[in-house]
Amino acid sequence: ILDGTPVERLAALSAPYTDRPGERGRMNLDAAALDVVVREGYGTESQLSVHAVGDAAIEAYLTALERVGTAAVWQRKRPRLEHGDMLMPGQIARARALGVVVVQNPAHFLDRTIFAARLGTRLDTFQPLASLLEAGVPLALGSDGPLSPFLNIAFATAHPSNPREALTREQAVVAYTRGAAFAEATERDKGWLAPGTLADLAVLSDDVFTVPAGRLPAITSVLTVVGGTIVYDAGVLPK
Repeated sequence: ILDGTPVERLAALSAPYTDRPGERGRMNLDAAALDVVVREGYGTESQLSVHAVGDAAIEAYLTALERVGTAAVWQRKRPRLEHGDMLMPGQIARARALGVVVVQNPAHFLDRTIFAARLGTRLDTFQPLASLLEAGVPLALGSDGPLSPFLNIAFATAHPSNPREALTREQAVVAYTRGAAFAEATERDKGWLAPGTLADLAVLSDDVFTVPAGRLPAITSVLTVVGGTIVYDAGVLPK
């Protein structure tokens, strides 16, 4: 965990917080300690996963990846950037070249008022989603908050803190399924339905692609299958 979040002003920024000019957050690791962590990730088969929110923390992470290893090896290892809220436009190409996978959590998009106070005009590039996909950066979505994927899809497709970065429903579903599987290097087994993959699927109470936006959070599973085994049955489908 390289830094905190803008809410408590602990995300490490390259420029001061707008509402507290004397503060820039803080890094939990210095460059030498970060190199130790990154080097261990480079030298083992374990996947590297770093929580970095502020642009200064992300810069330190990308720089450590570049300093410690080669892009070709990192692309195979898929180092993860958890949140990456302030991944700046100038950093996105570097992240793509290094094979960085961004794992974002749409429940974090709800505090626009706080973020605007903390960051000012930097909110224009805050919490990138659509621009990551446009640049070819792998994107996964998870919860880190309310567990309902349908609620989080609603947040991702509205993106209250930065609407210009909102995803389409198809993009959000793909990021939640195939994107998440890619993030953990299990895309051959799950994240999509095809012969030879795990039979992980859910029959939903409504069509996630066509239901009115306001009804997305109300979607539930009426039948859940994991690895080909029914693990939940609401009893509403014909036998």
